[in-house]
Amino acid sequence: MKTTSHSAPLSGAERRILLIVTVAILATAVSIFWLFYHYVSNGVSRTALESSDALFSYVVRRLPAESLLLLNRPEDNRQPLYREVQDLLKSVRDLTSVRYLYTTKLNAQGKPVYVVDGLEEDADDFRHIGDLIEPEVLPQLRICLGGKPAHADKVLRTDWGDILPACTPVKINGKTVGAVVMEFDASLIAGSIRNALSYSLLVSCALVLLFIFATAWLLRRLSVPFYRKLAYTDLLTGINNRNAFELDVKRMREHGGQDGMTVLACDLDMLKKVNDLRGHAAGDAYICALARLLTERFKDRGETYRIGGDEFATLLPHADRQALDDEMRDLRAIGSATLVESFPLLFAYGLAVFDPARDTDLHSTLTRADSRMYALKRAQQHARAEAESTDREARGGGAAVPTQHNL
Repeated sequence: MKTTSHSAPLSGAERRILLIVTVAILATAVSIFWLFYHYVSNGVSRTALESSDALFSYVVRRLPAESLLLLNRPEDNRQPLYREVQDLLKSVRDLTSVRYLYTTKLNAQGKPVYVVDGLEEDADDFRHIGDLIEPEVLPQLRICLGGKPAHADKVLRTDWGDILPACTPVKINGKTVGAVVMEFDASLIAGSIRNALSYSLLVSCALVLLFIFATAWLLRRLSVPFYRKLAYTDLLTGINNRNAFELDVKRMREHGGQDGMTVLACDLDMLKKVNDLRGHAAGDAYICALARLLTERFKDRGETYRIGGDEFATLLPHADRQALDDEMRDLRAIGSATLVESFPLLFAYGLAVFDPARDTDLHSTLTRADSRMYALKRAQQHARAEAESTDREARGGGAAVPTQHNL
């Protein structure tokens, strides 16, 4: 029975197993990828924002808080107070990775506006006193102007680049009068994160494909052969079972393997008597003895199957019919001389060769082989009954009563 071939296609159940494993691997890869992205992004953000605490502490200690009250118009940028604050902000920018550093407050209409911008005044993105704050940073800024430090939870993608904003309130006598805002340049950070994520995605995809391939390979090489052997092996005798016979017959019908195939059908003669007199364990041993006899004789020439309780079929390709008939007579003689639980191993057999003119498939051929086997079985039972009758008459046992051996 060639059911363990590695080239055989996977069955429906085996494909479902592979699909479930594939989905599980993909789900695991996606989860790991998401966790990696989450922790890398949060780790980068935390690193930048932790450094902002020290910078804010430095700036707020040196910042004239009254500047947020006294600087209100664009012309105020000529005042020494403006220059003092701007020089402070520029010095911090020059020494750190802060891209934008500025002070802000609410105008008369309650909208956040710039006060002092730490950029050079000739910079393209320099902001004057009173210019409105860009909307991207307003969520954090409104919290800050309410009196609490705030920062973005993730890198913000804006028209002026990737930034990570943070701000801290500036207070006079416990009252918030404005805020200091830092916008870290996150373009390098974001680029590094994207590159890391891209590489991790490629690696994850490669690992997923590798695991799927390994799963399919293991399914074919280990699990599939094991379960196929379990499904197609007769547990009592260890030979091929009826499932294996049906599968092989189907394959031969589909792939043209029936031509020239000889079907040998065998059936035990005395199984019921062995079961009745010695028990079912002895009956099992009787069945196993015939299985061994057939498989040992034909193991290099064909496949033997247990297709029923004490019924066996052997498929023999391109066998010589006359030689096989002679061989079976010899095999029956060997069985008669073999004792199993004190009973000789008696069996009947029938032979038939696939004939495309009469047989639709090997089931039809088996039916013809069965007919010949049962004809032989009846002849043997009749011969034994006559022999027993003659023996009783010879011993003066009176009228002979034929004995019927039921199977």
